Amino acid sequence: MKVTLIDYTGSGHKRPDRYAAAQIIFAKSTRLTMAPGLFDEILNWSDEKMEEELKYIANTIPSSWEFVHYTFLIEGVSRGFTHQFVRTRTASFAQQTMRVLDVSDGPGWDYHVGPTLPQKFDAVRVHDHNNPEDAKSVWYHGTMANISHAYKKLIECGAKVEDARGILPTNIHTNIMVSMNMRTFVEMVRKRSSPRTQGEYRDVLEGMKEVAFSKHPWLELFVNRTFDKAAKELDKEIAGLPIDGDQRTRLMKLVDLMRSQS
Repeated sequence: MKVTLIDYTGSGHKRPDRYAAAQIIFAKSTRLTMAPGLFDEILNWSDEKMEEELKYIANTIPSSWEFVHYTFLIEGVSRGFTHQFVRTRTASFAQQTMRVLDVSDGPGWDYHVGPTLPQKFDAVRVHDHNNPEDAKSVWYHGTMANISHAYKKLIECGAKVEDARGILPTNIHTNIMVSMNMRTFVEMVRKRSSPRTQGEYRDVLEGMKEVAFSKHPWLELFVNRTFDKAAKELDKEIAGLPIDGDQRTRLMKLVDLMRSQS
């Protein structure tokens, strides 16, 4: 998986972090005369004054956050993940097609492997089907190999790509571009920070945070609130409690509810 920030507010500006911060502060300054001169004035504030204002804005009404935008290219993720990802209603998406793209060309297609599955498949050695790890490897990776072979044969026999794609797995890798404003990004990160969220989704969000923070370091004020840090520690404590799975899930849901209402 790879996340690239291909566009963002302030891109091309000598100080993109200050430019984007000025956008938010300017949008929040509705009680003042909103004119170009005010934006230029804010842009020339000291770093300390900007940071103080951003700390305040991070804990108030988030409408001004919508004036900062990010566009990410996310490569090598599963379609299982993107099926969840595109449920973010206030973002724009462009995804690699499988309707006209013959994925058997070149090196062929790759796929995501979850943490409870063997990460590699050794087709040469003899597998012990009484060994759970070997059995999982045969069933998962072996099935993927069979699908790949069948897909290629369907194309060779004259099936259209749009018809042959029906046998491809949910975990096939794909690339997707997403554009969203900062409010959507921050709210998505907060809501998906729970350990109940699928690991691949959390990995993608960590990648998005890393590249966004590299351009706008102050964004961390909005994403990593004191409450969110405390909730993360609480999640770890709950995970280690000697209780059954249903009780653990109920406790984690309560933490998620507190996250959404904080």
